[in-house]
Amino acid sequence: MGAIGAFYQTHRTTLGVLIPLAFLILLIAVFTSFNERFLSWVNVFNLMRQSSILLLVATGTTFVILMGAIDLSVGSIVTVVAITAALLLREAGMNAIEVVAIGAAIGAVCGAINGALVVYTRVPSFVATLSTMIVFGGISTWVAGGANVTFRNAEMTWLASGKLIWQIPNSGLWALVIFATAAFVGARSTFGRALYAIGAGGTAARLSGIDVSRIQMIAFIVSGILCGLAGLLLVARTSTGTARMGDDLLLEAIAAVVMGGTALSGGAGGVHRTILGVLVISVLKNGMNVAGVHPYAQIGITGLIVIIAVTLTLDRSRLASVK
Repeated sequence: MGAIGAFYQTHRTTLGVLIPLAFLILLIAVFTSFNERFLSWVNVFNLMRQSSILLLVATGTTFVILMGAIDLSVGSIVTVVAITAALLLREAGMNAIEVVAIGAAIGAVCGAINGALVVYTRVPSFVATLSTMIVFGGISTWVAGGANVTFRNAEMTWLASGKLIWQIPNSGLWALVIFATAAFVGARSTFGRALYAIGAGGTAARLSGIDVSRIQMIAFIVSGILCGLAGLLLVARTSTGTARMGDDLLLEAIAAVVMGGTALSGGAGGVHRTILGVLVISVLKNGMNVAGVHPYAQIGITGLIVIIAVTLTLDRSRLASVK
């Protein structure tokens, strides 16, 4: 075991890509054997549509995890933005552009609240975002009056289900554009490098001249905005806002991030790798639906993947840095 452990630590970066990639290829092979149309263009576009929401949430979550923190409120932010958007479309008669702007702003405010709790009150991110998860979830239920909020708006529906380029669903197109932008920022910008530095050691980053508090605030706000955009795409696709509609995204986003190779201890991985984890989760869910696996069993299987992914990516020499 010592030799195996040493080998893994030495080749952590390479294995962090090869293991999920091999698992993805295995999943595709298995599900294609069950249904030969699994790799058809129709199902590929369906996968893009299904994975777009998760890709946005997981991208925002990656920014937070890279600095060694966690955001447990992502699903609740998606829900509160989705329900608010549905109400604005139905009750206030706003157009799609106005609703998108307001939804993104609500996500930014939620992210700023999370960031302020972590930065200014020094509450650990796990506790802070666990609390706001409950608060945001309660607000969404209260705003909706405990009922589903349905609406009809052709512009909003087109944003998610329309096709601007060929047969690619717009939701998948927007998600890919935003992901590519975020991946570039995470890998090439001063902000991205600061996230790695904070994840590797907050004290050392502060001593090197990085404004740690400002970077932490920005990371949480970015996460909130991306969750808000995910909520907008989700409600645009379903034309209905429901309480707790974003709850499953928390587990799936964390699973995608760690499966993609970003360690929960922070400082390793990157936004550009998250898409691999999103593909694994999306293909797994789509394949299990095709195979007729019970929804509750799907949740359990996803949870098992989180355990395996964390086990493979967590740097145990830096457990104290997981905040």
